[in-house]
Amino acid sequence: MSRIRRRGTGLVGLLLVLVSACARTPADPWPEPVAGPSDVVLPAVQRRIADELVSVFENGTADPRYDYVERLDDGRGYTCGKIGFTTDGPEVRDVVAAWAKRRPGDPLVRYLPRLRELAADADGGDDGMAGFPAAWAAAAGDPQFRRIQDQATDRIAYGPALRLARTLGIRTALGVAVLFDTAVQHGMGADPDGLPALADRATRSARGRPADGTPEQRWLAAFLDVRAETLRHAHDPDTRAVWAESVDRVKALRRLVNDDRHGLTPPVPLTVFGDEYELR
Repeated sequence: MSRIRRRGTGLVGLLLVLVSACARTPADPWPEPVAGPSDVVLPAVQRRIADELVSVFENGTADPRYDYVERLDDGRGYTCGKIGFTTDGPEVRDVVAAWAKRRPGDPLVRYLPRLRELAADADGGDDGMAGFPAAWAAAAGDPQFRRIQDQATDRIAYGPALRLARTLGIRTALGVAVLFDTAVQHGMGADPDGLPALADRATRSARGRPADGTPEQRWLAAFLDVRAETLRHAHDPDTRAVWAESVDRVKALRRLVNDDRHGLTPPVPLTVFGDEYELR
């Protein structure tokens, strides 16, 4: 997955979502703390808002960029698709392998052997990948390829984030969305920059999890502090410089927490990297 943000143009943001202050839904008080794990689920509307939130942070547009491909010089090879799958690991390999079962003659499939080599070696190079960006973008025109990306997003980011949210005792749509976005940018690995490690540090800072009776808003505030600090001083040297440029991503989430937007009830105003959006 992508570990950086890629800023869209202000013009694109303004054309897609025009912010109207008078149309903003009034915020509600946060739920009272409840000890124990949660069974939180996101209804369809809130899940769509969470996806749009991630898409804005990743690509500067609320519409998923299934066709996106770029080399970001972050040691991860090509960054592709709606949440930034990368070629230095299994993500792009698995997406293309699933695509090969549905469209074995598609031009993208010929890259599968090389993608397997790159994933096995954790190689961020592009040798043997000439023409790959165009082939990926062309495949993204097919609804089945987009569906494969959706399924991969659920498997490697949203699903793990939701399970962690339940263990932590998170009960709000915004809390789930914060963890989902963090899983996309930071990954779910055991490294110090990964979401599980960030959650552990936030729990120590907040002196407990929501599952322990700690107010969720307080825990999320501590979590965002930890995430911002990690972005400024990432342990991974390959991502350190670009992550330091993405701290505004956390500031945008913090505004939603402070403004009591925990229900993600549309319209949801969002300001990030100097652009304004309204998620519906």
